[in-house]
Amino acid sequence: MLFPQPELENLATVTVDLAPPLDFGPGPDGHHRTVPITGGTVDGPALAGRVRSGGADWQRVLPDGTVFVEARYTLELSSSLVGLTSTGVRTGPPAVLAALARGEDVDPAGYYFRLALRATAADPRFRWLTTSVLLGRAERTAGQVRYDLYRLL
Repeated sequence: MLFPQPELENLATVTVDLAPPLDFGPGPDGHHRTVPITGGTVDGPALAGRVRSGGADWQRVLPDGTVFVEARYTLELSSSLVGLTSTGVRTGPPAVLAALARGEDVDPAGYYFRLALRATAADPRFRWLTTSVLLGRAERTAGQVRYDLYRLL
């Protein structure tokens, strides 16, 4: 091994409020829908603020219930705007994925929901986010996605 195992720095817990999905229907590569982002919060040791309304999560759902997510939205941190692009996957046992699809709360230990995030920030106080590898471990609840945001050290 050339390098020690990477460490993660906990930046914040991000709670993203969601509107009901807009359903595009099935396509040749899965079922497509868009989930509007209506707000939320950012609360943690390195970042605090809010999620601005106006973003969306573009999803592709496979027949087994696996969801590929691609979201773009804006954080407001100390009166400064930071753009986030988040890609990821949510998968697990069919019964668990079906319960999530019905809007039921499910123990996040019962499924896999991980994110890779990229930030855009003009403010020098947050420019370090643009040059960091950001990861998230997420859960889906009725009306929200909540994730712990980490920086790979």
